[in-house]
Amino acid sequence: RMVNMEKRIRELEKEKMALSMSKAPLEARLRQKEDEWRKDMTKYDTEINALMSNNREDTERLKRMENELEEMQIENSRLVFEMRKQKSAAATAATDDILSGSGGFAGTGAGGDASAWGRTLQNDRDVAELKDKLRTAEEEIKSLRLEKVSIESEVNATNMELSSLLRDFDSLQMDYEQMREEQNSNGEAEIQLEELSKEHTATLALLNATSGELASLRSRSKFQLEQKEKQWNEEKEQMLFQMSVLKSRAATIDTSDEESTSSEDEAVLKAHIEERDRRIEQLEAEVLEGEQVRRAMHNKIQELRGNIRVFVRTRPFLPGDGSDSASSSSSLDIHPDGENLSIESKSKPHNFKFDKIFPPSSAQDAVFDEVSEFVQSALDGYHVCLFSYGQTGSGKTHTMQGSGSGAMRGIIPRAVEQILDQANRMQKQNWKFTIMASFLEIYNEELKDLLVNMNGGTVTTTQSSGVATRNQSQSNKLSIRRERSGKSYVAGLKKVKIDTENSEEGMQCLKNLMASAARSRSVASTQMNAVSSRSHSVFMLHLTGKNEDGTTVEGALNLCDLAGSERLDRSGAGSDAKRLKETQAINKSLSCLGDVFTSLSNGSSHVPFRNSKLTYLLQDCLSGDGKALMFVNLSPTVQSSSESLCSLRFAQRVNQVELGKATKNISYNKKSS
Repeated sequence: RMVNMEKRIRELEKEKMALSMSKAPLEARLRQKEDEWRKDMTKYDTEINALMSNNREDTERLKRMENELEEMQIENSRLVFEMRKQKSAAATAATDDILSGSGGFAGTGAGGDASAWGRTLQNDRDVAELKDKLRTAEEEIKSLRLEKVSIESEVNATNMELSSLLRDFDSLQMDYEQMREEQNSNGEAEIQLEELSKEHTATLALLNATSGELASLRSRSKFQLEQKEKQWNEEKEQMLFQMSVLKSRAATIDTSDEESTSSEDEAVLKAHIEERDRRIEQLEAEVLEGEQVRRAMHNKIQELRGNIRVFVRTRPFLPGDGSDSASSSSSLDIHPDGENLSIESKSKPHNFKFDKIFPPSSAQDAVFDEVSEFVQSALDGYHVCLFSYGQTGSGKTHTMQGSGSGAMRGIIPRAVEQILDQANRMQKQNWKFTIMASFLEIYNEELKDLLVNMNGGTVTTTQSSGVATRNQSQSNKLSIRRERSGKSYVAGLKKVKIDTENSEEGMQCLKNLMASAARSRSVASTQMNAVSSRSHSVFMLHLTGKNEDGTTVEGALNLCDLAGSERLDRSGAGSDAKRLKETQAINKSLSCLGDVFTSLSNGSSHVPFRNSKLTYLLQDCLSGDGKALMFVNLSPTVQSSSESLCSLRFAQRVNQVELGKATKNISYNKKSS
């Protein structure tokens, strides 16, 4: 097993190195392209704004000149009219003078000639002045027309340059979209690298824990071997002493009888030793078999009483626990029976006993083997809830979801895989199952659908009847409602159908579902956990099985990854207002969960399920109709001993809660002939 783990670690390191090497040039190219794009965008925006401003100024100037041209044309027409009017008046005056002179008025002839001559001169001057004004106006009109043509040329050139800039802008926009696509693909590579890093860290931690347990086992085996050798030597000396005594007592017997007696005594002693060894092996086998029967009976009693099962899992030391984390001493001491542990807190030991305790070296498959029968109950028609509890950074998300697609997979993918395999086997018994999956989170006491942005698959929306009926986009907030039968459901929550005919396609759909949920999950970095979940997540499987004889079973599997309880002085969340609000919401909902368990253990008539969205959502599983199992995740560090002690005390209270015998949701309808 260690060789396989070391081989897997080397493969993960190679994949991580390859992804890191491919990531660096992509990021450099993306940053270079983004810088160039920003510079070009700024340059082109400035030029476009300047050209548009000049275009507006030229257009306004052209309009002003056209108005001036129109005014001058009007003025020119007026001057021409005045000139013609003056010429007409001069001609009329000359005619009147001639007529008056020929009438015989001699006394006034000289004065009339002078007056007519003066008017003629005045008219000539006015005409000359008007002609000058007309020439000036015509010259200005020509100048304005030339300037208009020049401005129109500039406007056309500006429009052409603007069109060219717009084409360049479109080209840059296409380049930017292409870079965005490359960035998205790089983001997928980063997600894959992060998954590989998680799997590598978990595998390395498990290897260290296994090595430590192997060293401890080797030390115990060596000590036991030394004790056995010492015991055998003592028995050998005793047997030799007895043989010498027997020989001395048989000294009077002849030589032939002495030899036969000695050989017979030695054979008898060997037979006694072999018989004793066989008896010891038989007793050890009986003890082991009795322990298995005792555990099976204990589980049966717990199931009949309806107790909430409690499993405890201790994570191995991680690199972030300290420079010498691999060799650090643990505050937890797990006993070999797998049901008892001791914890050192403030130099005082505390002992606890639970249904199952997993040491740090326990692999993901070993953990799932213990809950596989629990998961199977969902196919049998029970409402099953499994939730992980513990402080932040204790390994809850690793237990529930895991990482990668190999040995580090968590309970969720393994549970779906088991259900798909079992559904395929039951098809031979005329059973047909429909599996719908949902994934939500409770963030700051608000429900959020983690699959709202998921592409592909058959996505439906839960209606008031609790049945998926039509496709629609999620525009309203999610809300917890209750059916007429009393069952709760989440209105507006998406359900994704998982293929039960083809297990590979079903697991691929689950992989896409988990990836979409991971991108939407609310996480942040704190001083205690680099990727700390800031919300409670609930993965829900709705199972419906129908048999050809009319039998129908309806089961549900709720797998909850609770956000970790944390202290502000250790997590550092108090320095950030957003993190502080998240911490307050998390601790409040976990406190409400503790109040619910306290009321259940005391047998209170009123249980405060409605005090938080988390307890209201899990009401069906915790009110006696279903089965519940709690995983308590612990950190082995001495710094976390006080939080681990609080978690163990809470788990001890939960383990005493009796929900009653679970109800199986099965209906029998006679098949119509």
